[in-house]
Amino acid sequence: MIAALPGTDLQRIAVLIPAREPSPQLPALVDALCAAGFGAVMVLDDGSSAAAQPVFAALARREKVVLLRHAINLGKGRALKTAINHFLTELPGYEGLVTADADGQHAAEDIVRVAQALHEQPTRVVLGARTFSPDVPLRSRLGNEVTRSVFGFVTGRKLMDTQTGLRAFPTARLPELLPLDGERYEYEMTVLAHICRGSQAPVEVPIQTIYIEGNRSSHFDPIRDSMRIYFVLLRFYFSAIIAAGIDQIGFALAFQATHSVLAGTVIGRLSSLVNFALNKKIVFNSRTSVGSSIWRYYLLVAAIGSISYLAVQLLTARLHWNVYLSKLGVDTALSLVSFSVQRTFVFRAPPEDAEVQDSVPA
Repeated sequence: MIAALPGTDLQRIAVLIPAREPSPQLPALVDALCAAGFGAVMVLDDGSSAAAQPVFAALARREKVVLLRHAINLGKGRALKTAINHFLTELPGYEGLVTADADGQHAAEDIVRVAQALHEQPTRVVLGARTFSPDVPLRSRLGNEVTRSVFGFVTGRKLMDTQTGLRAFPTARLPELLPLDGERYEYEMTVLAHICRGSQAPVEVPIQTIYIEGNRSSHFDPIRDSMRIYFVLLRFYFSAIIAAGIDQIGFALAFQATHSVLAGTVIGRLSSLVNFALNKKIVFNSRTSVGSSIWRYYLLVAAIGSISYLAVQLLTARLHWNVYLSKLGVDTALSLVSFSVQRTFVFRAPPEDAEVQDSVPA
């Protein structure tokens, strides 16, 4: 039996396990969680075949198990939303909810440790973070490494594991997750990006890295589902693409009329108004006042505009590149710099809201 730490009331925490064609490890995992003292273990059958129904029927007979069903497979994102909604409407009085996977990747003792971390810091989201040693399947190791890098650039949060399904949420934070976009695996990335946009970083608890038979039981499609995940991250960068398009049009029209790179650059910078509004409200969800952020923003605009002008002048006058292609190439590179500076300098959280990212030792 897996015991909770003294003073930890797991009765006030529930566990949610979405399952499609459950692995043989699922019943033993559910039994271990019930024995550990969790108040409820929610299992959602996401459109599994008739062959899997005896497993779910047996689980439903357990005292603490709450069985939910989708008639057809609707995807992990929809499964999480369905179960979270049920938790909020039908299981009042709980402190928080832990989500875990059904494919054997999450050990019961790790689920307990993540729940304990939530109990100790009841306002924080907790992530069970895996370490990716060389014996981890290559597709999982590389996929996590790339996603961590992209996620860190877009959100400014350096996390150990951006694709973990073992997460603990305070009950008070669950309602804000239901309206978020995503029906399949990309929903988990949307949730994580949403959490990391706030001033409170998630708490990370190191957990075991478990892959059974090379993770063959996973329903994650490396190409299709990875594209969905990266599209979620691309949306955070989309305002820069819109602003760049406006900038290119303004530059082209002004250059056509004046044949001046300087005039084109200045006119093109009008896109900064759109970029500022979109980034403050939507991308960075900044709570800083317009007055405190706009001077930093236009200091950046002036610096980026000057560099753009000088670079385009150099490429066209000295190297005889096409002026429009020069402008496009230079501004594409500078947009990455601009986005990063806006995230860390222009729209940074006020000092009183800033939190240092925590990690619970193994």
